[in-house]
Amino acid sequence: MNQVALVLLAAGSSKRMGQPKQLLPWNDSTLLGHAIKNILSTGAFKLFLVLGAHSDQITAKVDLSGMTVLINENWQQGLGSSIAFATGEINEKHADIKAVLFLLADQPFIESTHLDNIIQLHFREQESIVLTRNKEYRGVPVLFPRKFFPELLVLSNDEGAKKVIASHKEHVMEVVTRNETADIDTFDTYVKLRQLNKER
Repeated sequence: MNQVALVLLAAGSSKRMGQPKQLLPWNDSTLLGHAIKNILSTGAFKLFLVLGAHSDQITAKVDLSGMTVLINENWQQGLGSSIAFATGEINEKHADIKAVLFLLADQPFIESTHLDNIIQLHFREQESIVLTRNKEYRGVPVLFPRKFFPELLVLSNDEGAKKVIASHKEHVMEVVTRNETADIDTFDTYVKLRQLNKER
C-alpha cells in the first residue's frame, strides 16, 4: 500500500515575531493547535510534528496527541534542517511510508481537503512531486515520493526544499487551492490574517 506521512514543520524560533508564533491565538486554539486539528482529519497514514525552539513551552501548552513528535536539535540551521531531520527519521524507522507531505504550522488557511487532494493526486501520480499552487504562489504544502528522500536528507539551509523542486521540474505537479497560502512571519501579518479569518 502506498502510505503517505504528513509532517508538520514547527521548529522555528519566530525571531521576527518576538514570541513563539506556534502559541499565538487562532480561533478557539493556537496556530499550532489549529494546524494539528486540521491534519488529524486528513487521510494521511501517519502524522509527525517537528519541534525545535520553545519545544518545552509548546509541549506543555498544546495537545499533541495523535502526533509523533520529533525534536530537531539543529533547528537554528533553518527549515531545510527540519525537513532533512524528519526525512531521516521516516527513512530509517518507517519503511512502509512511500511519500511525505510537508506543511507549515503558520499557514492557517490551508484546509484538510486541500491536503487530501494532494494525497489523492499522489496516488494517481506516484513518481511526482506535488506542490501547492495559488495564483503566483508555488510551494508548501508539498509532497515528495520516497525516491527523493536522498536529496531531502542533505538539506540544511533556510530555503527548505526549493532546490530539490527546481532540480526536478519535469516531475512536478500542482494542486490549486483558493485558500490563502500566506505564512505568518511578523506580528503585523498575524493581525491582518486573523482579521481576515474573522471576516470569512
